Amino acid sequence: MKVIYTDTPGKERGVCYRLLSEFFGVIGSATEVVVDGDAPDIFDAYQAAGIKVSDGKDSEIKETDPLKMKVPELKEWLTEKGIAFDPSAKKEDLQALVPAE
Repeated sequence: MKVIYTDTPGKERGVCYRLLSEFFGVIGSATEVVVDGDAPDIFDAYQAAGIKVSDGKDSEIKETDPLKMKVPELKEWLTEKGIAFDPSAKKEDLQALVPAE
């Protein structure tokens, strides 16, 4: 689960938004954390817990080609497209479900 700490919470599927002023501790189920603002205590706490944390300004480009995606992103893409799959399927099996465009 992606967690975003910010002063302007939003609504995005699969993302947990928290206000910068409402940090009560590390969310253990977080897989990625973005701290949008000046909050070194939040940044340091997640870093100490071994959870990927950034300031959101990284120029990380999200992969758009489903055949090049990693398994979690590919599963998310298939779900968004309404394509059913076996949750335990291997990458090759998931890629076979991608329609030719």
